[in-house]
Amino acid sequence: MTTVETRSAPFTWAQSAQYSQGAKAGDLVFTSGQAGYDDAGNLLDGFEAQARQVLHNIEAVLIQHGASLSSVVKLTAYLGDKGDFEAFKKIRSEFFSSPWPAVTAVQNDFLVEGMLVEMDAIAVAGGLRVHVDDTE
Repeated sequence: MTTVETRSAPFTWAQSAQYSQGAKAGDLVFTSGQAGYDDAGNLLDGFEAQARQVLHNIEAVLIQHGASLSSVVKLTAYLGDKGDFEAFKKIRSEFFSSPWPAVTAVQNDFLVEGMLVEMDAIAVAGGLRVHVDDTE
């Protein structure tokens, strides 16, 4: 039986949240959806600022569970406006490099007011993403 480990939220504004910012099952780390809020709970202005903050928030949750952005194997992005997809790809490349994680991006009208993007991730604690050579 796999034990699921959760830790308190790394963000002061989320200390009373009734969910875990991240959970670890075996070597897998799952983050909750992260938004563009700074540690003081302020939602940043603009898509690019929010997207960068989201990825910093994901990184903080991953580190708390023994993982990192370089161990992310799956990233899901929920965009309020599909017109922000090119900006999302640009910002994603600031935080990730080859071998790239698997990525899904969808338009989502269910974001909290003011949120332009939300993302969640799955990572492997203590691991690194590797490229699978399809010639083997």
